[in-house]
Amino acid sequence: MLKSLTHSLLNFIFPPFCASCHQKILQSGSGLICEACWDSLERWGAQSCQRCGQKLAAVPEAQEPLLCPSCRIPDWACSDIRAIGPFKAPLADAIHLLKYSDRRSVVKKLSHFMEQSLAEVAHYREADLILAVPLHPARKRERGYNQAQLLAQALGKTWNKLCPENIISRARHTQTQTKLNRQQRLENVKDIFTVKKPELVKGKSVILIDDVLTTGATIGSCAGKLLEAGASKVLALTAAAAPLD
Repeated sequence: MLKSLTHSLLNFIFPPFCASCHQKILQSGSGLICEACWDSLERWGAQSCQRCGQKLAAVPEAQEPLLCPSCRIPDWACSDIRAIGPFKAPLADAIHLLKYSDRRSVVKKLSHFMEQSLAEVAHYREADLILAVPLHPARKRERGYNQAQLLAQALGKTWNKLCPENIISRARHTQTQTKLNRQQRLENVKDIFTVKKPELVKGKSVILIDDVLTTGATIGSCAGKLLEAGASKVLALTAAAAPLD
């Protein structure tokens, strides 16, 4: 709360500049990304691969991941994946603001675009729960919040769905995934999640939210544990998708 008040006071005294185009922001309510940059945001089409954006000649069968053959994730626990668009400006700038600078003002816009990406996707809208990929308690204490949980709560509020925070936990602290290749990422996140309250997910369809889809290792590992705990299916949802290395 103190950080939020400080940010508001500074914004009043020193009008902010867009974190993406670096022009002065003339309209409030858009976070630290100006409306022109938000309007320029690239979004995946309804029948596009959710990692590379390539138009799919044939859409996969219902509840199979909407990924092209080159972007498919072998043995993935998620039944489907949706993302706003590619991890590049201004979307990447907004995610960095939220993840590393505690700029929660971008959550409203990000969750709005995430909701729009699911406008005609019935199996997401019919899901029972919205959960966030959890941070390790030490990382959460350091950051002060879980950015994925903020996005989950915003979407849950829009759709009037439950998004409890303490169903899944991280069993151990892992090194950052940023500089790891796919195999290293898979090893890094193997068995790091625990479902603390399996009775709350048994037989339920779950939307699992994270900020960025990279290799899919983290969200896939988390989804696997939810399925082991009895979830009927896990649908992945991220703000952005990064290309495969």
